Amino acid sequence: MPTESPANYTDTLTDATADAATSATSTASDAGLGARRRVLVTGATGYIAGQLVPELRERYDVRALDVRPGPDVEVVDLLDTPASELAEYFEGVDTVVHLAYHRPDGEDPQARYEGERRNVDLMQRVYQLSLDHGVRRVVAASTNQAAKWYEQPYFAGRRDRVTPEDYPRPDNFYGWAKAAYESLGFLYACGSIGRALEVIQVRIVVPREIDPANFVDQPAHRYVRELAGYISERDLRQLFVRSIETPDIADEHGVPFHIFYGVSDNARKFWSITNAREVIGYAPQDDSERRFAADIARLLHGDNR
Repeated sequence: MPTESPANYTDTLTDATADAATSATSTASDAGLGARRRVLVTGATGYIAGQLVPELRERYDVRALDVRPGPDVEVVDLLDTPASELAEYFEGVDTVVHLAYHRPDGEDPQARYEGERRNVDLMQRVYQLSLDHGVRRVVAASTNQAAKWYEQPYFAGRRDRVTPEDYPRPDNFYGWAKAAYESLGFLYACGSIGRALEVIQVRIVVPREIDPANFVDQPAHRYVRELAGYISERDLRQLFVRSIETPDIADEHGVPFHIFYGVSDNARKFWSITNAREVIGYAPQDDSERRFAADIARLLHGDNR
């Protein structure tokens, strides 16, 4: 099991993050958005939402939606409900945090494609409703699966790093859909179909505690891959908070669009977080090498003390 209990390990955001958030909130207030930023969360009963929503509720005026009921969650089908009936959820919102996901039925390629295509349609609907109703920014949960194929040359020793600027290389339909989220997001951000909608896609890698028991009889690189991609709860929360609150996210061409990898400051990481550091001041506090030190010693180095 992990070397520290998650209850002790998961802390609140750093003072530096809180200071940055306060500054950003003040900027929003000056712009007429009010003292508490209004944030709409989709997929609010899901796993990632479970890590984010409590923190978001502390900081913002949150409205939470899902197709499943939950505490303080409104049951709304964003894909099959007429757009005219959804306007009320987007009007007056500063940021949409899109976490909703439709799990495909069936495992054959056609079923996987059709199921994931619904997720692309859902993402497009969120973009369009946000554009139509004055939302400033959309921050969406993407995944490293959008470029997962690059792990093959990395572990074969033919590549040292994967960056958000690398061309997407999904090797499954889930990753294909997330890559489609991203390219579609750029279309909405570049201003070619109206105002520039600000878009951030967060490629989350391993947002969970790592149980070494799952890797005892597995090749070592599979455990190393989990260590490389780990992101702690507090780092995940910081990454989303800064993605919401950083006032200016325009790139060198003036387009407010970015893809960030969601990993902690892991010694073994090979997904680049340089742009997240530079654009939104992401400052991860955790490193899987320290977090799971005793497990690593046992599993990778045969230290059974």
